[in-house]
Amino acid sequence: MNPPTAVLAWPAHKHTKVAAMLKKTSLVPGISACLLALACIAEACAGDVKLVSDTMDMICRVEVTSGPDAPNAPVETYTDVIKGWSITKPDRLCYRRASTPDNCDSGMTQWNTQWKCAEKADPGLEELSLK
Repeated sequence: MNPPTAVLAWPAHKHTKVAAMLKKTSLVPGISACLLALACIAEACAGDVKLVSDTMDMICRVEVTSGPDAPNAPVETYTDVIKGWSITKPDRLCYRRASTPDNCDSGMTQWNTQWKCAEKADPGLEELSLK
């Protein structure tokens, strides 16, 4: 024997009223969700920038920063960078290196090259040669 099933019956006018309220209150979250999705899609459409060490055998220090505020963003420092090394960051990447790439212990470590930047606003990969 099957257990009894409860059936709730609502008058048609109550359903209409509730449905109308749901439509009004779901408008704001719906718009917010669409805007969030568009922002995510725009971010996903941006490309990557790849910094490649392809010209010198060894660079004693390389500083890398990335993001929309680069080069005024937090700096990552890499030491003893060999030919063939690379790093990839989304959207925008800036770098500078020691002005004497083969000798960071020369007493001139406070001197660096000027920041060099590259950005990729559309999908794909932009390569930047470390010079």
